[in-house]
Amino acid sequence: MRQASRVLLAFSVALSVAMAGAGCTSQRGGSSGDAAGGATASRLTGPPVTLGFVTVENSTLGSYPETRRAAQAAVDHANAALGGVGGRPLRLATCATDGSPESSQNCANRLVAEKPIAVVGGIDFGTQAAMPVYEAAHIPYVTGSPQLSGELNSKNAFTLSGGTVAELLGLTDYLTGTRHIRSAHALYVDLPGLLTAAIKGSQNILRKKGVTDVRLIAEKADAADFAPALTQAAAGNPDAIIVVFQAAACARIVQAAAALNIHSDIYFVGACATPAVPRAAGGRTDNLYFASSYLPVGTSGGDADTAAFRKAVREADRTSASQGAFSTVLDIRALLAKAPQPSSDGLLTALRATHDQPNVMAHPYTCDGKQIEIFPAVCNTAVRLLRWKDNSFSDVTGTWQDGRQLITLIN
Repeated sequence: MRQASRVLLAFSVALSVAMAGAGCTSQRGGSSGDAAGGATASRLTGPPVTLGFVTVENSTLGSYPETRRAAQAAVDHANAALGGVGGRPLRLATCATDGSPESSQNCANRLVAEKPIAVVGGIDFGTQAAMPVYEAAHIPYVTGSPQLSGELNSKNAFTLSGGTVAELLGLTDYLTGTRHIRSAHALYVDLPGLLTAAIKGSQNILRKKGVTDVRLIAEKADAADFAPALTQAAAGNPDAIIVVFQAAACARIVQAAAALNIHSDIYFVGACATPAVPRAAGGRTDNLYFASSYLPVGTSGGDADTAAFRKAVREADRTSASQGAFSTVLDIRALLAKAPQPSSDGLLTALRATHDQPNVMAHPYTCDGKQIEIFPAVCNTAVRLLRWKDNSFSDVTGTWQDGRQLITLIN
């Protein structure tokens, strides 16, 4: 298990850097709950309940302002329609990092000074340096888009989705358990050294699940042309091509796949589940699939929270990360609304006591530290398989995929 821990840790870090850019059968997610006492934004009184929010913006590593906008939209929705927190207004204090550990630590200190009940993570690549600050202040760090090991194994962190690691495990579970594939070729971002252990672990899982043809093709994130790498990945017409890149590269990859007339099914992680990616295919989307930690938003339908997200967040901003920010804010509000007096200590206790807690636009979460043993902060590992149809993402299987048991096959 120690070897599995080392490999999976490398796997999670590698995936996070890659994304930086260089079950249950229910269709619904959780609900943030009804407004307490019918309070509206105009009648909220008392001191505001503050949540901190941190994300990367305007950095060479990436920029995710849509997560901040989605978090603020959730706060606005909570205040306007859900009675805030026990009749008190909810407030968001934000800080943008540049992706470096130093910047994340600086944001942590600034946010702690705001005396928040909790800090919500959007996309933050420097959490390793920030977590000790939150831990010392006894402030929970809660995220729907986990990135690095600093938040995955912290006693003060709670990830309400499993992020890219869970998405790939769930995708592998679907491909081997439902599709029963025999060939899988992976096209992944070229990060020499860092990906070695992770890729070997991935190969082991696939082969132990009966996939006899496993090929790995690395390519630079800023490659001038993805056609040569895609041609290699498509050689032999594999049952599945798995792509591990960030959204900007994914859009270029689907363009190249359409131009090359590739017929193999192509699977992407949630970072690429944004409308810009399938639209880049020019209508050739019948073989594109996406593993996401969140339910599809669609153009209509869903519960009140999904409708609120759809109304408040413009289509271009609807990514798994922005869903994670919106969802996490409302999930925290739901727990705080049950407390007689909201506090960080009370929220920590409430989070640790959760079991199948409703999770907005996602699978229910359980923060018992046992969902993934080596990453105790992970509270939910279920993912949904999506495809692009009628100009929006739609559900493929109608079920949650959970591949956490595959971790035992890494060695």
